[in-house]
Amino acid sequence: MSQSTPPKPDGAPLLGHALEFSRDPFGALQRWAERGDIVHLEFPGETFYLVSNPEIVEEVLHDGDGRFTIAAQQQRAFAGIEDHAVTTTAGNRWQQLRRALQPAFTRDTIDRYADAIVEQTIRRIDMWDDGEEIDLHREMRLLTLDVLTETLLSVDIRGDEDVVLNATDALIDRSDPRRPGQLVPGWVPTLTDRRFRRAVTELDDYIDRCLEARRDADRESADRDGKETEAENRDRNRTDACSVLLEAHDRGELTLEEVRHNLVALLLAGSDTSALGLTYGWYLLSEHPDVRRSLVAEHDEHVGDGRPDIESLERLETHQNVVAETLRLYPPAWNTMRKATEPVTLGGYQLPAGAELLLPQWVLHRDERFWDSPTAFQPSRWNHEKERPQYAYFPFSGGPRHCIGMHFARLELHLALATMVDRVALEVSLEEPLTFAPTIALRPEPEITATVRRH
Repeated sequence: MSQSTPPKPDGAPLLGHALEFSRDPFGALQRWAERGDIVHLEFPGETFYLVSNPEIVEEVLHDGDGRFTIAAQQQRAFAGIEDHAVTTTAGNRWQQLRRALQPAFTRDTIDRYADAIVEQTIRRIDMWDDGEEIDLHREMRLLTLDVLTETLLSVDIRGDEDVVLNATDALIDRSDPRRPGQLVPGWVPTLTDRRFRRAVTELDDYIDRCLEARRDADRESADRDGKETEAENRDRNRTDACSVLLEAHDRGELTLEEVRHNLVALLLAGSDTSALGLTYGWYLLSEHPDVRRSLVAEHDEHVGDGRPDIESLERLETHQNVVAETLRLYPPAWNTMRKATEPVTLGGYQLPAGAELLLPQWVLHRDERFWDSPTAFQPSRWNHEKERPQYAYFPFSGGPRHCIGMHFARLELHLALATMVDRVALEVSLEEPLTFAPTIALRPEPEITATVRRH
């Protein structure tokens, strides 16, 4: 028999649960989750339902009846920058965009990028001097941006890196629910909003230059061949995301704005999330030097003096475990959201149409019901994985809307880590405890610096 509403923790007058969340966002989520599988939360002007049962998470993400769609907050977060991207659309349009992008994300296509990932990682390492202190997060962002633009987008980012980084930062800052501007009506301009609009304008200009450069290159190649049209030349030679999107545009399936917004989505999400994974990976390895030494030994045994590749990755089990454990403890995409399109019953509770659901990876990845010593960094736990629900661990979301770049991200994390541990140790230092901003990505609040030690 269904109950009327889920339990609701005590909150502050007027502010509801926002005050506790602002003081300790991730701790608050874990405390609230202890109240039940679904918990009712009130924020100024918004109601959320926190879901911490893996079976219910699976039911929501794998819904095939149209009962759930992307959350309104997700659409607001990306408004003005990815309105027509696969990240924010729904229904038939989302399916069309997903199909248009899929050829760029097949396993065979992604695996061909292995050498480029390794080469770009070595190039980044070669920029560091022994003993140099680096901004770890920024360096990992530059690395993943170089990898992404060479492989998935096949564009030249050199000299324009800050255009993408600034746009990502502006988007992240605007999505922070704790900023004062969140309580201001949308029509009131704030410093954060003005900065966001400037960054989006610069990014759109950069994307337009990239698209025009790609068109010029395709025309020149077609002219040299003499027999092919621009589209035929691109179709024959390339399966990168930029090419498949332009190809879909040439067929009349996508507008130019949809091409632009999906390239933006890939640039921002594809570079930032992987960079966070590498940043937190090195933070954990610095805290556990014995694990780092085991990675070096494993690399020596299975790769030797060569470079890691698709074949050797299969033998680098400790590397795979470190990546998996890093994504468990510090999932870059730390919270998935959905909205009910109709009244639904979940976990025995009746929820109204429009109910906004929080499905936080952060909570489930650290739930002691499913993980022994859940806050401990234990890569070896993945050698003898105990039986647990599938959605006790879902760093790339799940269901039909799972991250389209999941295989690319995993390949990049594994190869970049294997390449780096063979050449350097990055000794991380923090001037204050590691805390996080509850934005659309799990950003570290303190600056994370690292000292480069070459082998």
